[in-house]
Amino acid sequence: MIHMEYRHGGDIFEAARNLGSSVGDIHDFSANINPLGPPPAALAAIKDNLDLIQHYPDARCSELRRALSLYLGIPEENMLPGNGASELIYLLGRAIGCRRVVVPQPTFIEYAEAVTAAGGTVAAVPLREDNGFALPVVSLKRELKKADAIFICNPNNPTGRVEKTAVLRSIVEEATLEGKTVVVDEAFMDFVTDADQCTVLPLLKENPGLVVLYSLTKFFAIPGLRLGVLIGSVPLIKQLETLKDPWSVNLLAQVAGAAALSDREYMVQTRQLVKGEREFLYRAISLIPGLSAFKAEANYLLVKITRDNINSIHLAAATALRGVLVRDCSTFSGMGDRYIRVAVRSRRENVVLLEALRGVMEGV
Repeated sequence: MIHMEYRHGGDIFEAARNLGSSVGDIHDFSANINPLGPPPAALAAIKDNLDLIQHYPDARCSELRRALSLYLGIPEENMLPGNGASELIYLLGRAIGCRRVVVPQPTFIEYAEAVTAAGGTVAAVPLREDNGFALPVVSLKRELKKADAIFICNPNNPTGRVEKTAVLRSIVEEATLEGKTVVVDEAFMDFVTDADQCTVLPLLKENPGLVVLYSLTKFFAIPGLRLGVLIGSVPLIKQLETLKDPWSVNLLAQVAGAAALSDREYMVQTRQLVKGEREFLYRAISLIPGLSAFKAEANYLLVKITRDNINSIHLAAATALRGVLVRDCSTFSGMGDRYIRVAVRSRRENVVLLEALRGVMEGV
């Protein structure tokens, strides 16, 4: 059996090479990308602006900032677009002088990587399955008193749980009083039905130590273009601008992002599709003997393997041989080898996933 181990999901090209197949023959449930594909407006913008690639990109990303400001309701001067959220996470690690940073785990692995790359140490606070992977607010506040900053992913990756603004407000406000930095990654917030009750963007004005990460690659299905934005205080944005490559956001990413943010019909269709298919997948996976899915609010589901004679590494390898990629969660700190993560895709693709999971589990 082929064993494929990746730090992230979505390495479809490497998977195709390992399996000796073409990219088109693989169903990728390891990356949490909108199943509708890029918005028509974004694709049209790319085609209409292809001739501009003979010029350097706009280093300030002016058009994109204007579109983001209108969409998020945040002043342009409080934003810094980047080559995906990952670039901004690493920039932030260098800028805020991370000596000790609190990270609830399991979560997106790049937070800890960025902290250690900047010479800091990570204080991991476990998210417990028996508590629904909820944020342990009391423990986090206690650890934050001994640290400089905290990273929180909301909705969390890979658990899919989202916390309400009221839960995060107490952490943010206490951190403000103590001069700490709170980084909230809202990369998947656009998929959340009641996002207005979960986002911390309204807390920015009164809390200068709050930083929010926003991604356009997941919801608008343009991961190949790499596009994210960091939102924070003006002094922080200016500091980060001095550290950042001035042309890291390519021109086609800028025009596609600006166009995508205006495609409201696409946004409505996406949320309807993801909500319906997420419920379908949740129910169907939970009917497969040996698997149990967790409720989620994003466009992916965490799945637990309840049989002892197969683990996440073997399950992911077995589905890959059937042309279906799932995310082995053993590379997430604190997860072990009993969990996989699957993206929510179209009904046709979701049926293919279910057939692969059912076939593997029946053959164990």
